[in-house]
Amino acid sequence: MGPYLIYGAFAGALLSSILYFLSSGGTAKYIKQARMLFHVSAILTISSTAFLLYLIMTHQFQYTYVWNYSSKDLPWNLLIATFYAGQEGSFHLWAFLMAILGVFLLPYLANRDSEKLPGNLPNDKYEPLVMGTFTLLSAFLLSIMIIKSPYMFVWQSFPADVQMGFIPEDGRGLNPLLQNFWMSIHPPILFTGFTSLSIPFSFAIAALIKNRYDKWMKLALPWTLFGGMILGLGIMLGGYWAYGVLGWGGYWAWDPVENSSFVPWLLIIGAIHTMVAEEKVGKYKRTSLILCVLAYGMVLYSTFLTRSGVLGDASVHSFVDPGQEVYLFLVVFLAIFAGGGLALIGFRFKSLRTVKAEGQVNLLSRESALFVGAITICATALVIAVGTSWPIISKGTVEPDFYNRMNLPLAILIAAINGISILLRWKHSDEKSFFKSLYLPLGFTAAITIVLVIVGVRDLLMALLAAASFFSVFINGEIAYTIFRKNKSKAGAYIAHMGVMLLFLGVIGSARYSEEENVSLPLGEPKEVLGGYMLTYKGATEIPGDHEKYHFNVIVQKDDRAFLLQPVMYYSEYSEGIMKNPDIANLVTKDLYLSPMALEEPGQFTPNDIHSFNKGEEKDINGMKVKFIDFDRSKFNRDEMEAGKTNIMGAELEVTIDGKTEKIIAEQEMSQNGSSPIPVKPLGSDKFTFYLTKLSVAGESTVDIAIIDDNKMQQEQGAPETLILTASVKPFINLVWGGTIVMVIGFYFALIARHRRIKSETRKSEHLSSNGNGHGEHANGNGNGKQHHNKKHKHAEEEEV
Repeated sequence: MGPYLIYGAFAGALLSSILYFLSSGGTAKYIKQARMLFHVSAILTISSTAFLLYLIMTHQFQYTYVWNYSSKDLPWNLLIATFYAGQEGSFHLWAFLMAILGVFLLPYLANRDSEKLPGNLPNDKYEPLVMGTFTLLSAFLLSIMIIKSPYMFVWQSFPADVQMGFIPEDGRGLNPLLQNFWMSIHPPILFTGFTSLSIPFSFAIAALIKNRYDKWMKLALPWTLFGGMILGLGIMLGGYWAYGVLGWGGYWAWDPVENSSFVPWLLIIGAIHTMVAEEKVGKYKRTSLILCVLAYGMVLYSTFLTRSGVLGDASVHSFVDPGQEVYLFLVVFLAIFAGGGLALIGFRFKSLRTVKAEGQVNLLSRESALFVGAITICATALVIAVGTSWPIISKGTVEPDFYNRMNLPLAILIAAINGISILLRWKHSDEKSFFKSLYLPLGFTAAITIVLVIVGVRDLLMALLAAASFFSVFINGEIAYTIFRKNKSKAGAYIAHMGVMLLFLGVIGSARYSEEENVSLPLGEPKEVLGGYMLTYKGATEIPGDHEKYHFNVIVQKDDRAFLLQPVMYYSEYSEGIMKNPDIANLVTKDLYLSPMALEEPGQFTPNDIHSFNKGEEKDINGMKVKFIDFDRSKFNRDEMEAGKTNIMGAELEVTIDGKTEKIIAEQEMSQNGSSPIPVKPLGSDKFTFYLTKLSVAGESTVDIAIIDDNKMQQEQGAPETLILTASVKPFINLVWGGTIVMVIGFYFALIARHRRIKSETRKSEHLSSNGNGHGEHANGNGNGKQHHNKKHKHAEEEEV
């Protein structure tokens, strides 16, 4: 059933796209059929989503995708999350979100771009070209699901290993790193952001094909705001997830896949600002169109980087190689839409010239500042895109320091330009009034900067970024407060700017001025770290309901406060390694972050005791020469091993002590319950004991030998177990998360204001049309709003979005 749902959805989307494009020439002959086929495609896509979720929730492990990513022990929320845990499911999630957004986009176009509205010519609507492009994108996504289907049976995927009709008892399960609450939240929000950028892209393509640029921006801007809001939220939720779960102490690692979602967001933010300037003064059509096309083009490029396997060695997020067919299809997908969009801009480049306004262009204007700011944001995107693509260009990787050094000056410019642009007026600003308006913000900024230098900010560029951020926060905050008292939604742009600047300040504190210290905590023995925090390890306790995971309990004391932190460590059979989760104490102005590293128990082998040997390799260890000759299989029986009986495997070693050479056999006992080394001593020494801890007979023959000094071992027998961890302090990291929340709230208010404005203009136009004035002149979007009572804020008389 599943494959047929995808086939039907693909056919519906493709036919709908064809009929929409056939209707774009001025005839509405096929519009009804195109709409019907789109709805058929959307219904079948949603039905396929429901069917795959049903297979997952009912543990239908005969399907390879269900078996590969889910298991019976997962809770219901993580079972749902396995829907998009793999390549096939993530493409399905994308197609599902395209269907959902399309269901909202179609009536939006019908209501906001009706030919009944004044100024609209008959059969000249944007719907055919916008929906034609949008449904073609959906068809491409659905075709990838045909090539790489989530409905393959295990006997189809593994024909040499599994008989037809075989049903596994359980699935492999979900990667432990993904078994987290945020797995249910972060990917859907991030993919909603990716999907939403296809809508301004579709509007831009429609405007370029029509070669008409009078209203595309007004129709596309609400969706552009929505995309910027959702994608920004999704990116930062990913950072919060990494910070709280992965244990490396940060929230942004400049990983190529992280970057490839960040670049589209930067480009769409630049597009929002140039679109606002275009609406106000009629400039920057080219820039707005290019940025809308590039933003979605970078989404497709991100998909290629993540899904093609080219970043397998450069990114912890990338998927494995999906196969030659999908790889080539992703290249075609990228070339047709991203390359085609840019080619269309080149074809229309001459017709995109802006009519020059009368008089000389005034650089001291808000639109000029917005344009410079957008270009600076694009420069940041370019730096990140080049660094992200470096593994493809040179087969190497770019260090995080490259991004930090290149982007820090650009961030300073972005913050400063943002503050300055708010003080400027559209088209023309009086120089004297402008410079006078700088006095108070600059005075506030200077005072704050002096305080920061006194308390310890010595890095010049960091001090400049902090100063520029405070400068912008002060200006945006003052104006937002004035507007907020009258109309909350119209303060959205200024609130969003404040959020970004608060985030900048949080990055300065938590990244540049973070303190870190590695510490060993013997059981019950207090140790002081980071200038005053007293840590005491109280032992490990089993996590209730999970017999394989343990809390490692650490009491933290400082001044008169005491609290318990419980980092987690456990062995994962899925990953075949130790998984580590940090614990964090939020102390308002900073976080105390404990990341577990290892647990040393009495009598255990330490890393310094274990030595790895390749076959034939000799090493000098503790005054002895030790050489691995070969494996000893004299006590090994494969048939007994397969029958579950105990077996012994050995490693023949040549040991030279004081010039005398002898051979010993270090052995390991293997059974169904695991393996354990058998101690052996050389005849020439009673001081050292040899243990075979690990062996590998596949490929190059290797062994791990633990060589223990018995005298040292006896001394350490009475030592307590020791927890090794990394303790760090993250100053003002709450500004990162708080700034994100403030930014999203600002976007939301701006989106509401834009929706109300369009709704009001539509009602006004319908009223004029009903009175017989349908084609008369009507108010445009460039009119001035009410002036504020405070003359100092007259530059804010028109909100940006």
